Amino acid sequence: MSSSAPRVLTTTSRMPFAVDEIRKLGATGRFVLATDTFEAAPGSHSRGASAHAVTPAPTQRTGEFIDSIIDLMSEHDINWLLPMFEDVFYLSAHREKILAAHPEATLFFPGFDALHKVHDKVSFTELCGELGLPVAEPITATDEEQFKAAIGNWDHWFARAAYGRGGMDIITNTGPLAGDGDIDDIHPTVDDPWMVQQFLSGTDRCSWSVAHEGEIVLHSCYEHPLMIDDRGGIVFESVDSPQSLEAAQRIAKELNWTGQISFDYMVTEDGTHYMVECNPRPTAGCTVATPEEFDTALFSPDGLVVVPAGRKKKIEVAVVRDTLRHPLRARSNRAAAKGATDVYYGDHDYLPLLYTALSLQHIRAYRKALGMNRKKGEQLVATQFFDVLYDGGGISV
Repeated sequence: MSSSAPRVLTTTSRMPFAVDEIRKLGATGRFVLATDTFEAAPGSHSRGASAHAVTPAPTQRTGEFIDSIIDLMSEHDINWLLPMFEDVFYLSAHREKILAAHPEATLFFPGFDALHKVHDKVSFTELCGELGLPVAEPITATDEEQFKAAIGNWDHWFARAAYGRGGMDIITNTGPLAGDGDIDDIHPTVDDPWMVQQFLSGTDRCSWSVAHEGEIVLHSCYEHPLMIDDRGGIVFESVDSPQSLEAAQRIAKELNWTGQISFDYMVTEDGTHYMVECNPRPTAGCTVATPEEFDTALFSPDGLVVVPAGRKKKIEVAVVRDTLRHPLRARSNRAAAKGATDVYYGDHDYLPLLYTALSLQHIRAYRKALGMNRKKGEQLVATQFFDVLYDGGGISV
């Protein structure tokens, strides 16, 4: 850890949890350089950001991205690197190059092998089994024949791509997403396998943690009173969950994790927390922590802090969108969001909310670059992450 006052560079400032963390760091007086691949990224325009910059896309222009980060660290005297999304894989793969240029910097993320182990849903599920954490029995398919055979093992099944995220690249025959997709469109390969499991009914829960050298120092667990298109939460409410803390601690210790780490669970009727997947980065769980809790966890941890139950945040623009698309949900949506404060709209910090609309221009650029046709029903989340994804495989160093 650098001995001087932290000067932080954050990446992928478009993400709602990036907006939240940038605002928190600004509130505690930290210098924050917010970066993303386009100018209109909402977090770059938060009052919490002391400065902002545009970088090349890590997924498509990895070498240029790394060089840009190194140059920005020099230009702004950065000594803390805090990734917000899957760009962490590219930064981690080039850790030695970054440290050669900035040997005193704190790179707040683990090594590439640890990141990959939990990002790949197949190896993550295997790790959970080794650590005695509950998982639904998995079958890995590396071709179409194996996939179709695997789904025949259960009357009710759920399948996911090993490197999917954000509720994308999933298919099931049960629940609200049943029929959303065609099994003939699933083409697993050795490099891009799919995992099939028995469908479990229960309550979705998620957790977020900050860890230093295998020790959790800040933890929150939350549920989604409201989701968008049955795929991702847009209202977040903290809950008590000793089981999620135990699971996070067990994995962090096994991997000697330093950085932020998040998990999804399916809690069945008997209270068992089945491990679903890991996001080796921040998620919405950070929004229910206070600025002081977050700052302390990063820079001067002193034991474990667990966010208490009952804190509530929302993404208001998504709540409004869902209500407009489904008017019959208006009353239940209001009830779900009651008491929550907005992630994008902060006290005296209004620009991130404005830039959520302006950033849609970037999403349209993604669609054009990918040859997408809006009428074909591609998910909004599929276009949000186009240039910051990691979908497995090696990274050139």
